[in-house]
Amino acid sequence: MKILYRYVFREHVGPFFFGLSVIMFILVMDFILEVLNMIIGKGLNAFTILQVFVLNLAWMLALAVPMAVLVATLMAFGRLSQDNEITALKASGVSIYRLVLPALTTSVIIAGGMAFFNDRVLPELNHHARLLMTDIHQKRPTWNLKENVFIDDVPGYNILIKKIDPQSSDVRGVTIYDLKRRRMPRTIIAEKGKVEFTPDGNTLIFRLFNGEVHETDEKEPQRYRRVSFDRQTIYIHDVGSRLIRSRSDFRTDREKTSAQMLGDVRKSEAAVTGATQRMREAATLAWEKVTTYRQSEDTLSGETMVLDNLIKENQIVLNEILASKQDIKNKRRLINSLMVEVHKKFALAAACIVFVLVGAPLGVMARKGGMAVGLGLSLGFFVLYWAFLIGGEELADRQLIPAFWAMWSANILIGGAGIYILVKSAKEAKFISWEWTEKFVPKRFRKRPDERKLCKENKT
Repeated sequence: MKILYRYVFREHVGPFFFGLSVIMFILVMDFILEVLNMIIGKGLNAFTILQVFVLNLAWMLALAVPMAVLVATLMAFGRLSQDNEITALKASGVSIYRLVLPALTTSVIIAGGMAFFNDRVLPELNHHARLLMTDIHQKRPTWNLKENVFIDDVPGYNILIKKIDPQSSDVRGVTIYDLKRRRMPRTIIAEKGKVEFTPDGNTLIFRLFNGEVHETDEKEPQRYRRVSFDRQTIYIHDVGSRLIRSRSDFRTDREKTSAQMLGDVRKSEAAVTGATQRMREAATLAWEKVTTYRQSEDTLSGETMVLDNLIKENQIVLNEILASKQDIKNKRRLINSLMVEVHKKFALAAACIVFVLVGAPLGVMARKGGMAVGLGLSLGFFVLYWAFLIGGEELADRQLIPAFWAMWSANILIGGAGIYILVKSAKEAKFISWEWTEKFVPKRFRKRPDERKLCKENKT
């Protein structure tokens, strides 16, 4: 039996890595198309680009591994069924449960590894990836002076240069529109000049000669001023193209471990309890004021005065109740969001086991071990699975269903269907009986029992 288990296991190894490679390639290509313009426009070096891809491979791997397990199961059992090896093993007394056991055992091990990866490794890599992408977005593009082209890379300035000497950095026909901290632009025109950077590369220096400055008085727009100069130096700061790496202790929910998120949940639940207590105390105080005014109604000049005083006294109390109610609503939404992420880490890992349960009998039914069948069925099931996750997450965020059912319903339904199909496949029974449809067929078109028996004999 060990030889059989090793044989079935080896049948899964090749398709697993093949499926993993194809799926990762698709995800990487989609990611490249998404960040291609940013990488080109920011002038990043090769090491930084490599970091971007390596850090983002983590979330791709979390999605690709369960799908690769499904591909491997479908292709392996499809190949065994196509070559009639499963039929031969059944004839030898080996049940389909024993054939599925090696794949199921391996999927449990993979699921355990993915649970650890999703909970401990993935959040840390997501954190570093977010910080890197934020730094890249804040990075200034590499300066590239071109003749007769407006340069608007630096916020607050538009620069036009008619002629550039690339060897000496001398320029001619310089026009600078200064919009920084101004409602009305200031225009600087010069016949010639020289362009250079400070040693740190973060400040651009324009040394201009024989020019004019045109500007409108912002306080009195009807006043216009023109100033001529023989020499003027303009400093434009924060134009460096260096990538400055930052650090941050702030983490989003996808950058935290389950323990950290459960800690946040406990804090939010404590906050909900406190807000509920404050709301009850405020409501009690308001009711006491109402009772007091009711008792003193006959001592006041009239009912109108009673109501006016009651509204004034309880306005602060009512505002506090409304603020506590909104705070409770926000905290509960946060709790649901955090619990969804906690369950998602382990539900995605458990999908490896679910896909073996549904993939093994489907592979036997397909009777083909080809790539198209394996990838096609895998894609269909994974789209269905992902639709369940997205829909469940949306319902949980709206507080319509608990976070557990939002994330685990896909595993329960698909896993249950897989077990049902597996049991039926082991019993070699029909999955669906269509005999009930005969009552909708007119009698003259129905086959008599002897005719149905004759049809079966002809088929055999």
